[in-house]
Amino acid sequence: MWLIAAAACAVIAVLLAWPVPNALCTARWTRRSPRTAIALWQLVGLVGGLSAISALLLVGFAPLRRDLAGINLIALVLAALLFSWLFGVLATSAVRIERHLRRQRTVVDLLGRAEADGVRVLDHPEPLAYCLPGPQPRIVITDGVLAALPPEELAAVLAHERAHAKGRHELVIQPFVAWQSALPFLAPARRATAAVAELVEMLADDAAAEVTSRLTVARALARVGAGRPPGVTSPDRADGAVSDAAAPASVLARVRRLT
Repeated sequence: MWLIAAAACAVIAVLLAWPVPNALCTARWTRRSPRTAIALWQLVGLVGGLSAISALLLVGFAPLRRDLAGINLIALVLAALLFSWLFGVLATSAVRIERHLRRQRTVVDLLGRAEADGVRVLDHPEPLAYCLPGPQPRIVITDGVLAALPPEELAAVLAHERAHAKGRHELVIQPFVAWQSALPFLAPARRATAAVAELVEMLADDAAAEVTSRLTVARALARVGAGRPPGVTSPDRADGAVSDAAAPASVLARVRRLT
């Protein structure tokens, strides 16, 4: 009975590590319900990790013959190692991202001019807007944004970034960045990080649309959505910054969704 349960947990872990993430990445309904999709992604990650550990624990505590007792010990050691590895990568990733964000906030405070409500403006001609999240977040925009956007679109951009700060969206993405770091050989782990990052942007799009309008957000996104904040080289948010820095295909998909 113990081994049957262990096999069932192992099957669940395999399904949640590969085919289920692949199916979620290609599903179209997720763009209609990003909050539900994010919750499902979180459930997949949590249950997948617990299932893998549970499978090893069930083998470790299974009542085997005395001559097979070594299998129990090996399974328990592997369970401890897997738990330590996953938790350690998560903790290390959280510390690394927070340190990076702290440095970025310090640089932005030194180089940017302060505006109301925690907004910092950088002297840069390219239209960029992003959020440096944390207990005291910074909403960062450039002079390029101020020059490129009319007031209603600027309001949409600021509402979008404030939604990131208020929702602590970096905490949503962070476990998936850790999952990708812990299992770099799994292609679905990389795709999951990008998928959740895009869903988080859609959540912020919806929040901004409630303040302005969907068409206004779409226009603002088309103007500044392809920009990248300094130091961000890919859309996986590995540095913790939450912004509209995304691949053109992702920006186009979000504009189409809004319109």
